[in-house]
Amino acid sequence: MARDITSDKDTRPGMTLNNSRSDNTEALAVALVRANAAGIGVASAGLPVPEHADQAMEVQALVQRRLDRTVRGWKVALGPEKQPIAAPLQEMHTAYSEITLFPNCTIEVELAVRLGRDLPTRETGSYERSDILDAIENLVLGIEVIGGRFEDPENVPFLSFLADNLGNRSYIIGDKLPLNTLEQVGKLKCQVSLNEKSIYRAAASHSAGDPLLPLLAYANRQSDYLGGLKAGQIVTTGTLCGVLPVHDAGLLTAQLDRVGQVSVRLAV
Repeated sequence: MARDITSDKDTRPGMTLNNSRSDNTEALAVALVRANAAGIGVASAGLPVPEHADQAMEVQALVQRRLDRTVRGWKVALGPEKQPIAAPLQEMHTAYSEITLFPNCTIEVELAVRLGRDLPTRETGSYERSDILDAIENLVLGIEVIGGRFEDPENVPFLSFLADNLGNRSYIIGDKLPLNTLEQVGKLKCQVSLNEKSIYRAAASHSAGDPLLPLLAYANRQSDYLGGLKAGQIVTTGTLCGVLPVHDAGLLTAQLDRVGQVSVRLAV
């Protein structure tokens, strides 16, 4: 059963959840908690839409806490108008784990970093790219499994999608990669196969160019209610292959040239 809360306070000054939240925030959080707990979809029609990104991320935090989930990682991205946004990763798995295939399942192949130290909000000044590099313990290749709690994903407003953890369902952690892979992304081939049959093969490409840019941007404008970027967390940085639909069960494997790979077993 989901754990109910009436007051939630974040560990960072200025990022506090409390009873003054709006009725719309509460209603959306309740619907997403129920969908998560029961493993069912919820129709977006009739549910309130967050008014802004901060409200959507407040919903994220309410859901995370009411389900008593520890934040083990983050998905960072640049949203509309390049606004830095983030969402907590949900289930996290090691390579070759088995997960259940579900309708409308999609995947992304991504580079993720494990933080070796906290990246707290800076009161003065900004993080530079070199600061982010210094905070990285290691770089890994991962598969993000996307499948949000809404029944009609094509009709979900972006801010509702953000409230639903940017659609994250699970994340599979693969091989550790050399840190300089971040500088070579455009020179590497990304290959994805299902049961040894190729479903994608092209040059790896990140929408921001530099895979670290979304993390750098979010580190400088953190707006979550879940404690921010912490040592030990995995932070995934965005797709290298677009969004790939997966309809069939079996062994899904992603490879970045000969640098590394990651696999997951999809079961019905």
